Amino acid sequence: MKNINGKKVTIYDIARLSGFSPKTVSRVINGGVNVKEETYQAIQKVIEELSYIPNAYAKNLTKKEAINILISVKKIDSFPLIWFQTLLDKVLQTCKEYGVNAIVEYFSEEDTISNSIISSTGSLIDGVIVFYESKEDIRINYLQKNKMPFIVFGESRTPNVVYVSNNNFQATYDMMKLVSKENINSMWLLMGGESLVNIDRERGVRAFLNDNNYEMDLKVVYGLTTIDSVYSYATRHLSNQNYPDLIFVSGDEKVQGLIRSCYEKEITIPDDISIIGFDNIPISQYYTPALSTISPNYVKLAQEMIEGVLAIIKGESVTSVEVSTKLVRRQSF
Repeated sequence: MKNINGKKVTIYDIARLSGFSPKTVSRVINGGVNVKEETYQAIQKVIEELSYIPNAYAKNLTKKEAINILISVKKIDSFPLIWFQTLLDKVLQTCKEYGVNAIVEYFSEEDTISNSIISSTGSLIDGVIVFYESKEDIRINYLQKNKMPFIVFGESRTPNVVYVSNNNFQATYDMMKLVSKENINSMWLLMGGESLVNIDRERGVRAFLNDNNYEMDLKVVYGLTTIDSVYSYATRHLSNQNYPDLIFVSGDEKVQGLIRSCYEKEITIPDDISIIGFDNIPISQYYTPALSTISPNYVKLAQEMIEGVLAIIKGESVTSVEVSTKLVRRQSF
């Protein structure tokens, strides 16, 4: 068997060079059942040119009953986050309900693709769910190049990639419908990095203000990715004579820094200032005061991801999905 770049030829190499999916290649390896003649010949030609000898994985790809899904998670500065653990629990629970085996890997920025299970064809991975996609993500590049079934959580930066996400634009647009019913004239948006998620959340607020000719003193701050950074910002910019009517924090965990700063400056919540978070993490209901927050539908997100990647594995056409949220009102707003 010939090598490609010093490595043994895999079923994914055959798929990439022939232009067909790994499962179609597997069908050819297993005798060409349900494969068009021209497809069979095209794949067989590549197999012969590379003197490819199929392993057990290639032969069993279309036969094995158990489906194995890899959940690939890129570590970020503020990792791990409670909302992610909440969602991951729902994903694993959904895999169990669907009879799917789940494998979770944590992928560092410094890692190469060879450090990922994605590149290990012998691991029997049928599909991948990608978390925390970065710009020019090497995982996405590898998956596309090798025609491996995958789906991304969060709006994707890569064209033509199927993703499942919160409807972040609609989430804050709907939030503003309730905000507009209160006597709110000034508002801060304390955001994390300038991700597509946070940009959509800002767009939702601005779109509502524009659509309804709602005049508001709006301040948007990006780069607040941790509890400490929110605390530091609030400590520098808040005083008991200077504060907005409402602060939206893009992430419930970071609200802890804001609450601490308000307490130290004797700014009362919600009498002086209202606060709304995003994520509805379990602990948010035990904040003092209990946090009003935009709640993702974690069960629906998990279901859409698993059903989506399973459909892609089967060769079905799949489109991206944005799942609705709801505002849970407690004491802080």
